[in-house]
Amino acid sequence: MNDQDLKLKAARGDRAQILLSDPLIQEAFIRLKGDLLNQFNSSNLDDEKARLNTWQQGQLLDKLEKNFISIVKTGENAKLSLFEQSKNTIRNII
Repeated sequence: MNDQDLKLKAARGDRAQILLSDPLIQEAFIRLKGDLLNQFNSSNLDDEKARLNTWQQGQLLDKLEKNFISIVKTGENAKLSLFEQSKNTIRNII
């Protein structure tokens, strides 16, 4: 992977981290997860369609959050790769 790709991944990771750290986004995830849990708990046991729908919504919310986390981790790995490349460049100069 070239430097430009690594820099783009690092920048995307930084942006994803900023979004995940934003108090409004955190509040939204907490509120949505709480609402879904309440919906699930208050649904009738025999209402399989409503329970399944609520569970699926929760899975989608989790998947969205995990996608952002994955982008953050990819960005961190890209930064490490850039750092290692810069160390190797310095070693070659010395």
